[in-house]
Amino acid sequence: MKHADIRTVDNSQARHIWDVSDYCRRTGIHKAEEQRLIKVLGRYATSHELQMNIVRAHTRIR
Repeated sequence: MKHADIRTVDNSQARHIWDVSDYCRRTGIHKAEEQRLIKVLGRYATSHELQMNIVRAHTRIR
């Protein structure tokens, strides 16, 4: 095993990983949609994965 110096590690690709239940609670997503997201993505996902997989009701705007 090789020691990695923390100053040389590239953090440019670091992403925030959400607990799906916590994300749904904070954004007001319905419990049924939360269960579907857990089935699709698992317990943890990036915010981009969550946003791309949320099914929202269509809004009719004139």
